[in-house]
Amino acid sequence: MAQRKKIVFVLSGYGRETRGAERVVAEMVTSLSDVYDIQVLGSGTNAPHAVPLSFLLRDNVWTRRLNRTPGLGHLARFFQLDPLNWEWLTCAWAARRWLLENPCDLLVPEGGRWGGWLGRWARHHLGIPFVDVAHGAPSRWELAAARCRPDCYVAPTRVAERVLQGAVPGLVTRVIPPGVDIQRFIPEGPRMDFGLDVPVTIAVGALEPLKRMDLVIRAVAARGTGSLLLVGDGPQRQELLDLGQTLLGPARFQWRTAAGDEMPALYRSADLLVSASRSEAFGLVYLEALACGLPVVTQDDSVRREVLADAARYVDSEEPAVWAAQMDAALSALNSSTSRERAMHYDVKHSAMQIQELFEAILKRP
Repeated sequence: MAQRKKIVFVLSGYGRETRGAERVVAEMVTSLSDVYDIQVLGSGTNAPHAVPLSFLLRDNVWTRRLNRTPGLGHLARFFQLDPLNWEWLTCAWAARRWLLENPCDLLVPEGGRWGGWLGRWARHHLGIPFVDVAHGAPSRWELAAARCRPDCYVAPTRVAERVLQGAVPGLVTRVIPPGVDIQRFIPEGPRMDFGLDVPVTIAVGALEPLKRMDLVIRAVAARGTGSLLLVGDGPQRQELLDLGQTLLGPARFQWRTAAGDEMPALYRSADLLVSASRSEAFGLVYLEALACGLPVVTQDDSVRREVLADAARYVDSEEPAVWAAQMDAALSALNSSTSRERAMHYDVKHSAMQIQELFEAILKRP
């Protein structure tokens, strides 16, 4: 029996965080583990095939202090040395040392410029091909990674692919969207009683300015009825909790964090998903909600139009009343079968099959 090929992923938050990229990678490596010998280098052990490394985390005191220092902080951010990039840089350096002792057949590094640097170093010094499976919007971080010329850059959407090909001529790309587990995210199953006024709107994501959770709170308040379940954590937590309690009160507002295995029941227990995030690389949360039969209201942009098509209602406004009107319309026109049909286009098994086909093509190269 032929020995299985060894594939190593590098994702700094893996095993420690359970947010978007980490959750997508966990599902991907689980799907591929019957075919390959897979290890994921990160900062914790609470995930499949996780190998913890020691490096600076983004909440390190001195990197945050540097980031806040006038002048020095601006210079650090210009050179992509903000706290998150320090985490990515030191993770890439720790992974470099690990790879010298544990060679593999294919490397899948994450982490912007520094993940790209690690992949380019591994290919040049160890003869290991590398693939960049993008989880972020086509930001300067993704552009920096793409300029390191991976053997293939995997974009989550056609929108992202066009941006990267325009910025990096000759870049080898493939569009493979992340997948949703449509066997786990289903309309039928256990539900939770939040003790909130109905209908219940759910908003899921990091509690940070980019996600505009404050706008969602104000939109629910503008409806004058129903409630909001806010799921996530981040630097704006206390500010958003204060706003929610002030505008909605305890009968109409609740906050919580949730593990990945709790999410299907949370979606099923709500009536509507709303996201006002300014931008998305893909938006797996929307598909999870759709798979559970929820209607979706979201910010209007080309990425979400590509992914969600006519399965969502779109808003291009910062006025809470405009969002409230679309929320009313979505609840009135609920068709759970239409919602689920769209999610089924992104079955995680299909995504895993496409990734495996790509990996096989690269591994067979001389």
